[in-house]
Amino acid sequence: MLIERVTAKDCYGLRESILRPGQPKANWTFDADDNPQTIHLAIKQDGEIIAVVSLLPEEKNGCQWRLRGMAVKEELRGHGVGQELIAALLAMVDERVWCTARKNVADFYLKNGFEIFGEEFTMNDMSHVYMRRANPQTNWGQSP
Repeated sequence: MLIERVTAKDCYGLRESILRPGQPKANWTFDADDNPQTIHLAIKQDGEIIAVVSLLPEEKNGCQWRLRGMAVKEELRGHGVGQELIAALLAMVDERVWCTARKNVADFYLKNGFEIFGEEFTMNDMSHVYMRRANPQTNWGQSP
């Protein structure tokens, strides 16, 4: 498996098919997709993209980056693909990262050093939580 930087367009297929099947393009594309600071990563296996994630410059509660569009092909979930991808992405920034996570996958982010903050909420008819992660060398100290 090979992790590499890709374009936003390279992420669209998995974003749509896994995260927002049948929904309009506006629901699986992001305003900052083409921002020069945005980082898009993919894992390829035999030349095919099997997992994607994006990191966008978007501040919230003292976190400078927002993780979005994390998607792993269903048949490869639970095999460390997502952990490998998120570790590579988080190694690229020194600042705090936040995301909105579907409640049913919050454990994945907890296992990868994230914590829940704020109240649970509903988005796209699904329960979500806000999550954040500091660089391992950063101390959260007081919650912002």
